Amino acid sequence: MSYVNMEKILKDARKGGYAVGAFNIVNQMTAKAAVEAAEELSCPIILQTSVKTVKQFGIEEMMQFLKPIVGNAKVDVAVHLDHSTDVDFTIACIDGGWSSVMYDGSKMPLPENIANTKKIVEAAHAKDVTVEGELGAIVGVEDDIVVDEDQSALANPEDCKVYLEETKIDAFAPAIGTAHGVYKGEVKIDYDLFENINSFSPCPLVLHGGTGLSTGTFKRLISLGAAKVNISTAIKIAYCGGMRDYTKLRPDENDPLKLDAFVKDKVKEVVRNHITLFSLLED
Repeated sequence: MSYVNMEKILKDARKGGYAVGAFNIVNQMTAKAAVEAAEELSCPIILQTSVKTVKQFGIEEMMQFLKPIVGNAKVDVAVHLDHSTDVDFTIACIDGGWSSVMYDGSKMPLPENIANTKKIVEAAHAKDVTVEGELGAIVGVEDDIVVDEDQSALANPEDCKVYLEETKIDAFAPAIGTAHGVYKGEVKIDYDLFENINSFSPCPLVLHGGTGLSTGTFKRLISLGAAKVNISTAIKIAYCGGMRDYTKLRPDENDPLKLDAFVKDKVKEVVRNHITLFSLLED
């Protein structure tokens, strides 16, 4: 057990009727917190890195601190590039050591999305790296990707069939009504659409926009085929909120190590709670 791509852990999840949590980490500390939570529960985990975060550190620099964490892990860990819209950057991360990547060409016409995804699949599979793709438009903000509510669009099943057949991707994220960021108002999810797509998809399905969904919603979507669930905003809230809480509790203290330990525990708690839910360990 250690550093893997997503193929085996997602196939096992799909077969076993549970989901693997994919958590957007922002630095070494959040990566360690996520992996430690997974180790305590003896569950696999996916560490996701946004394009914005990778560019902040640099491809080589970020992998230098991630590799020891995942290499020494007591559970299977995949490092996944999330929502990359740039073909060259995605391939650079494949070459840089990522074990899994997502190419998001969902805003493009279907033929162009397919053509670009195929390029990435060819480069990735040559290095035993898995590829996730997306169709439809998921409303909300994911780092630099902004989709307004009037631009949102659910995945079209016929387009999905063509896309899956042509690209041979390893994981698929169809838009079904979830949203990135914090939900406002009623969440309208098309469960029938998700179930339909899962019935013909040759690869495991991915649920984006997990932060803020109810326990019942998670369990229903997992029962309908969600094998990977993305959690980003909840990690950011735990990280920034933990810092605020610590400075309120200890306004006169100036010990960065104690601050980091406090924040790490907050992030770890969020990861642990989600893994417990997705792995159906509560049952």
